[in-house]
Amino acid sequence: MNKLFISGSVGAEPEVLYTPRGQKILMFPVRVDEGSFSIDVVYAGGQAEGGPETTTGRRILVAGMLTRTKTGSRDVLKVKASKILPMEE
Repeated sequence: MNKLFISGSVGAEPEVLYTPRGQKILMFPVRVDEGSFSIDVVYAGGQAEGGPETTTGRRILVAGMLTRTKTGSRDVLKVKASKILPMEE
């Protein structure tokens, strides 16, 4: 089973892309306080409008799975998010 939960804050304004069918794709880093590192999140959800609240600095909980892609000679790990939930401040 590949299930992952990460809490942290949105590290930068999300990059927004659209598939040919109009599905919105968000890509952004989540800064994790414990350990002082960031991990990239990819979220594909809904049509062109709407989506989770992902403004810079916003505290969120991300549920998803860890994915690995090859970039040149190195492996890159990202989280493919299935849910993004706002956390209380």
